Amino acid sequence: MKYKHIDAMLHNFGHSFVSLMNYVDDQYILDVLPELALHFPSYEIDINFANGQVSPAGEYPEVLLKSIAYWKDWLPKHITNQRLEAERLSDIRVRYRLTKMGHEIIVSTTDDRGKEHKVFVRA
Repeated sequence: MKYKHIDAMLHNFGHSFVSLMNYVDDQYILDVLPELALHFPSYEIDINFANGQVSPAGEYPEVLLKSIAYWKDWLPKHITNQRLEAERLSDIRVRYRLTKMGHEIIVSTTDDRGKEHKVFVRA
């Protein structure tokens, strides 16, 4: 496995998740995320694709949960296609945060050596 490919894999995954390709039940997920983030004091949503959990804890629309399930199922194939090994990565997360300048999307994971990988995605 080439560890140098992890950042590119994270970027591709995150960019796809917040792109117009992520269209579920007549809704773009990129339109859903800012509406949800506004409801939390941190203006942030964190999605863990290892277990499908969203934080902060709360009730989320079915369209988001469906989308997370689709992308969670696809993620191992994506990792393999990037010539990486899924078992060497833990907790791939997408963090969507509203800022004064718009939004910020951060995709991260930790590899089996304990190194944290973090990339910013523009959408």
